[in-house]
Amino acid sequence: MQEQSSRNLLVCLTPLQMLIASKIVEQNPTSYDVLCLSYNENEKYDYYFNKLSLVCENSYRFIVYSENKIYRIFDFVRFKFYLFKILKNKYSKIYLASIDNPFFHLLLSVVKKDQVLTFDDGTANIYQESNYYNYQDKSMLQTVILNFLGNKYSTKKVIDESQKHFSIYKGYKNIIDNTSYISIISINKMLLADKKIKIFLGQPFHDLKGGDSEKILSFIKKIGVEYYFPHPREKKRYDGINYIESPLIFEDYILNLLTEGYLVELYTVLSTAALNVASLKNIEIIVLYDESLGRNYNEFYKLFETIDCKILNF
Repeated sequence: MQEQSSRNLLVCLTPLQMLIASKIVEQNPTSYDVLCLSYNENEKYDYYFNKLSLVCENSYRFIVYSENKIYRIFDFVRFKFYLFKILKNKYSKIYLASIDNPFFHLLLSVVKKDQVLTFDDGTANIYQESNYYNYQDKSMLQTVILNFLGNKYSTKKVIDESQKHFSIYKGYKNIIDNTSYISIISINKMLLADKKIKIFLGQPFHDLKGGDSEKILSFIKKIGVEYYFPHPREKKRYDGINYIESPLIFEDYILNLLTEGYLVELYTVLSTAALNVASLKNIEIIVLYDESLGRNYNEFYKLFETIDCKILNF
């Protein structure tokens, strides 16, 4: 088999990353393969994986089943053998977003390539208190196992080697300097807004430091928010809430509403997906705030203040 040195490899972890990867393909038409890694299976992931696969020569999917550090060792070993099986040749460029992911560090160590390019993993790239800016060393056990498997990469090395970074955030300082703006949202024709909808953009409340789910849900009911768009990692469902169930990620779902002539009133606590649609017309973003959240997420609120949104005390 000949080396496919003119072919590129897209490496993705989330539906948003797959959407950005598809835009990279549109902007830079050439030959691509895609490898997607996931820690669970869901409708959104399937939808965007299948959609991205249509514009790639070969598509691969690896699912991590382990939920603790001991079993994760077996997944690392399984992943390396999987790479040897499917990715036998050299790539011109490897594109990836999750620069801190140990599976992807192993991939970069194993797969031959000429260049590494990166793209955004949401606001982790521009939020200076994220793991990307304050990355921690791998655990001793993980380091030993990955070194044994041939790993040569770290978060810093990925950042240093990135030849170019594609960002969906125009005008923001990125953790990788050489950035090129890429839009994930485009509207060819928007109807005159003649109807209004109120949506709360959710997130896993247990991850919020100082967040009170009962207080938040009670408030959005009080002000007449009609629908709740859940985060893919949200497992819990609350009574009395009208959930939006869709294979689309939030950005695409909102785009459909806007093209149908809706004026969208979008409420959120600190969901970063709100930033991704902030530049669109006919959408108003309202960010909920209280003192407890403000103490824990001061820098995050400053990030929201850079866009045209309203901060609402509740």
